[in-house]
Amino acid sequence: MELMELYNQETIEQDFHPRKLLKLLLADNNFSIHKERVTFGKGDEIILEPVNAESPYVYAVEIGIGALYLGKQIVDFVGEGDFMGLHHSQGVQNTRMSGEVLTGKMVVWRFVLSDVIAKIMSIQEGYLYHYNYMRMMYERYALKIITNSNTNQQKVESMLQAIAERFGINRTENHIKLPKCFTRGVMASYIGISNATLSGVLTQLEKEKIVRFQSRNILVSTN
Repeated sequence: MELMELYNQETIEQDFHPRKLLKLLLADNNFSIHKERVTFGKGDEIILEPVNAESPYVYAVEIGIGALYLGKQIVDFVGEGDFMGLHHSQGVQNTRMSGEVLTGKMVVWRFVLSDVIAKIMSIQEGYLYHYNYMRMMYERYALKIITNSNTNQQKVESMLQAIAERFGINRTENHIKLPKCFTRGVMASYIGISNATLSGVLTQLEKEKIVRFQSRNILVSTN
């Protein structure tokens, strides 16, 4: 019987969650790897593929929110407990994966990808951490790809719900507030539409009571 057959999907999702992977990487027992705690400021670029390095970097986010770029396109957002670089873009020609800090600061743990893989493979069940992480990324990216064929309004609604679910703050019975770092420019870049188009869609969503504006905050309806 293969090791993976001993676990159901729910167990894998809970026991091999990325947050638990970080604890594994930070632990010095048995197999210690180099790690560095780094603080970035708002707007800083986070290099995942340093020039002339033997292996890309992996970052585990401890504090803050950032955008993950493939070339010049935002492909995902990362926050506390997320990783950048555990899946990297070296197999895609003429592209480079990088991060950008969206909040006032971002505190991360920096590792070397080859060390991370070695650490994961040093324990019997280690590959399940990587499997679970890649499964989560696949589902997230698949949803983004699927919504590309939707109308602009459908794409905006899907994005707002995803951001609210992952990063929402000050949750009430009726609304979830989005962090201010998700500006219209950032969200428009993620979807691939203009700021003007996004503003028009948000105005329509406000009329439909799907979103509400409070000062410079966007509140997404939970109903």
